[in-house]
Amino acid sequence: MCLVRRNLDPKARRFLAFGNLCLAVGLTLPYLGKGFGLRHPELFDGLRGLLLGLSIAFIFTAFRRSRRCGDRQI
Repeated sequence: MCLVRRNLDPKARRFLAFGNLCLAVGLTLPYLGKGFGLRHPELFDGLRGLLLGLSIAFIFTAFRRSRRCGDRQI
């Protein structure tokens, strides 16, 4: 299955963009919240896990909503 932006409908594009945003924030959160992570480690880890889980869910939803490619485009 191809995942090219032009093969996606607008709703799938939003899912993909939001999933990428959650992934970027979840991965950069340790660098952005150094003091907060030391004071509240359980909340910090939970927030990171939530963001990474949301990114996986939204990206898989974008894959599911995408149209399939033809045989020539593979």
